[in-house]
Amino acid sequence: MKVLVTGADGLLGGNLVRELLARDYSVRVLIYPGSRSPALDGLAVDRIEGDLLDKARSLADAMAGCDGVFHCAAITDLWADADLVWQVNLEGTRRVLDACLTASIKRLVFVGSASSFAPGSIAAPGDETGGFPEAYRGVAYMESKHCAAELVREYVREKDLDAVIVAPTFLLGPYDSRPSGGELLRQFIVKRMKVTASGGRSFAYAPDVARAMVAAMEKGKTGETYILGGQNLCYRDFFSRAAKIAGLEPPKHVLPDPVILLTGAFAQFVGNVLGKKPRFNRTLARFSLLGAYYSSAKAIDHLALPQTPVETAIEDSIRALHEYGHLQSDAEYFKGKVALVTGGSRGVGYATAQVLALRGASVVITARGETRLRQAEERIAGLGGAVVAVPGDVARSEDAGRMVQAAIDHFGRLDILINNAGVSMRGHFAQLSPEVCHQVAATNLVGCLNMCQAAVGHLVESKGQIVFISSIAGLFGLPGASVYCATKKALTGLAESLRIELIPKGVHVGVVYLGFTEHDPEKRILTADGSLVPPERPAHHSQAQAAALILKLIEKRKRHVIMTPVGVLGALLYRLSPRLIERAILWAQAQQWGIFKRFS
Repeated sequence: MKVLVTGADGLLGGNLVRELLARDYSVRVLIYPGSRSPALDGLAVDRIEGDLLDKARSLADAMAGCDGVFHCAAITDLWADADLVWQVNLEGTRRVLDACLTASIKRLVFVGSASSFAPGSIAAPGDETGGFPEAYRGVAYMESKHCAAELVREYVREKDLDAVIVAPTFLLGPYDSRPSGGELLRQFIVKRMKVTASGGRSFAYAPDVARAMVAAMEKGKTGETYILGGQNLCYRDFFSRAAKIAGLEPPKHVLPDPVILLTGAFAQFVGNVLGKKPRFNRTLARFSLLGAYYSSAKAIDHLALPQTPVETAIEDSIRALHEYGHLQSDAEYFKGKVALVTGGSRGVGYATAQVLALRGASVVITARGETRLRQAEERIAGLGGAVVAVPGDVARSEDAGRMVQAAIDHFGRLDILINNAGVSMRGHFAQLSPEVCHQVAATNLVGCLNMCQAAVGHLVESKGQIVFISSIAGLFGLPGASVYCATKKALTGLAESLRIELIPKGVHVGVVYLGFTEHDPEKRILTADGSLVPPERPAHHSQAQAAALILKLIEKRKRHVIMTPVGVLGALLYRLSPRLIERAILWAQAQQWGIFKRFS
């Protein structure tokens, strides 16, 4: 079957063309004259240049010999000239409809917008039965798409055109060359947004929508409309997930609605005064407060619309931003460097490796558990990062040598060694089994020795860096963690000795003292008898915060950094009066166990 796709070089069109080719369709694409169309590079398609507003035969020529048409072309930019938006989105659609009739096209799939229907709440989302929302009255894009969809229905009723309407929600995914939906993520990543608005959206994965569109061509009901959406999320939830994937801090606050509206009004006033169109205005402020939540139940039932997790959509969007040059690293320091992160399959190690990759470094990650390590490698690679996973145990010198050699073999050098692999334990010293003592010491201390010995020659050659991930427990002892504290304190001595030896050779050595950090659900710690239990203490900070602190130490080549204010204060007071800290810990443990757990 031969089909024409208009707007084939956009986010949706690029994914649709690939889905059609994968199903052995013959594909012709209508491209705006002069468009470079990078999303279509390398695809076996028949390209024709043409303009929807051209009164010549460009549409007729494009449809010649085709059986079906996917009309994706539209102006979606809310800042575009309103007259042009109406001309392209409505009058352009009218010309496509007339051309379909003239060419005896067997079926048209028209791409409308879910914004043509009233949204609902997350608990009761809107569907295809809703009317046009009053909130979108006067907005050229929304109104023009609604009117275009009504025009399609009119042609179906009165002119016997076989057409199906699909109404996507907010799209994310690969091949976003402009970008379109990915711009939301780009703004979040670039601006490190700490606040967000109270609204939300239905976030759809573009390849899922493309599959449903092909199904609409093959088995959709004539004249029917199908909302093609994904996961309904408020902005805070969405950006929190995006932050975890991008290695950033999530938004901490939802701004009150009046503040958002006032900001939009002020930005528009300034834009009017300066004669410029602001990127944020009164209309966008109003939209950011809307919960644009939709149900895709009809499309799931009739078109087998997939529901890919939003995390995949975010990962693919971020990778596309990098691929098409829309997301440049904000830390030139790490570009071209090669880093090895032990314990890189989860937790702080994974978060650090992920951020390094996003900032241009090539990364080797290591861990004992191969399955989880390979999953971590796939996630980082999915973001466009250069990454190699090497399973092994840092406590074994031969494994350590293999890990370092992997960096040399794959990337030709080693610039940064981050000794993150570690084992946590809880238990009073008198009750500790020898096996627990040996296991903690082997990973936390001997593992660092093995990695440093294997890597030091390469780091001298690159004038690189050695980083030890320690803990507040490496600054002063804590009851119930004696062996853990001993290994972390030993890292301080190791770092100080190495620093003196390696300073003349240009190698930087630093120590990061973390507090209790956000942990993955599957994390377990050793008890006195060697059994594994979940951690009890609440997190002082997120993995993203810890990763940011580690990268700051590396970039600034600092000797050490201490994570929490309580840790900084505790370290200072311990130097001045060790007895004071000891008594405070004993009092907290005996009298206020909750306080002890929170601040120890």
